[in-house]
Amino acid sequence: MTLEHPFLRRCIDPNQLLTDCVKLNTFCSRLERQAKTYGKGNKNLENEYKGWGLEIFAECLLKCFPTDKRVGISDYKITDEEDTGVDGSGIGINGKPATVQVKYRQANYILTANDDHLGNFKAASLSAKYRVYPTPDTNGKCNMLIVTTGKELHHHTRDQMLPEVRVLNREKLRVLVDDNHVFWKIFLDAWQVALA
Repeated sequence: MTLEHPFLRRCIDPNQLLTDCVKLNTFCSRLERQAKTYGKGNKNLENEYKGWGLEIFAECLLKCFPTDKRVGISDYKITDEEDTGVDGSGIGINGKPATVQVKYRQANYILTANDDHLGNFKAASLSAKYRVYPTPDTNGKCNMLIVTTGKELHHHTRDQMLPEVRVLNREKLRVLVDDNHVFWKIFLDAWQVALA
């Protein structure tokens, strides 16, 4: 597996971030400490750093679990353009285009369409560029995935504005990666290989 996110080289210390890390919460705590160092009191820079860190985590996760229906995206590629709401794209389990939005948030945070700009994600996903098919599959979901360390989507956002979007929240992420030593080893090894 090849990691490509620019955070590979922006990270203050990937070894400090990932060595002996086997839990999502540990990863998040270490990332937050590094973000404080990076931001030097500037909250915007701290948030940017945490966002990048979660985006590279999501890249590894998506590349490790493409056939798991909770993840369900293969051929994942980072979006390297101005922020339109889509952080990456690939192919869904149904063989059609898929998009991903990554949101670093605190564990108890409830995401909303307006405050977290999730409408931009949906609009960009359905655009001619990404071509995510708007009709849900038999499970009522399209190939749009939000990966977040937050708690969940607000019920109005989930039910009324983004009913077709799948969400991997902190709880679901922890089920996938906590005490999954192989995942964390692959993550660190892929990072080290990319820097070599």
